[in-house]
Amino acid sequence: MSMYFVGIDISKYKHDCCIISAADQKVVSKFTIKNDKSGFEQLIITFNSLSNSEDIKIGFESTAHYALNLELFLENANHSFMEVNPVLIKEYKKSTSLRRTKTDFIDCESIARWLMTVEYKPHSKGFYHAYSLKSLTRLRDRLIRQRSFYLVKITNLLDHTFPEFKPFFNERFSKTALYLLE
Repeated sequence: MSMYFVGIDISKYKHDCCIISAADQKVVSKFTIKNDKSGFEQLIITFNSLSNSEDIKIGFESTAHYALNLELFLENANHSFMEVNPVLIKEYKKSTSLRRTKTDFIDCESIARWLMTVEYKPHSKGFYHAYSLKSLTRLRDRLIRQRSFYLVKITNLLDHTFPEFKPFFNERFSKTALYLLE
């Protein structure tokens, strides 16, 4: 029964992948997938072709939103994954090689090899919902700030151009007040 470590170098349009066998620490496979559903399905097919596809540890660098669809796909396919701070991978590469080469295939292999040296802490389930809630909360906050900004602008403009208006209405933006202004 063999365990596999998968390093994925995330990019906007494609992801470079490297699978290393824990038994002999040799690269089993290196390949590139597109950052879309067909690419993700190709990844799962590759996982299923391994001798023990249940024992896979997946890692990739935190890359803002480029990995979101892959993360959701992996979660739905019941695969755990670990997001890695890119600085940790950079330092790991420095410690294992004197060369300053930067290629995606070297990066994905470095991620896989780094995974072999640390305690695997998979990303928590349901992250996608938490991410969505966080995005919606931020959007709501931005919209409230915009609304407040424009209300202040309108009030300042009314105070300047129509100072008599304010004392007649408790609620300056009621239907009646807006109808009269129109």
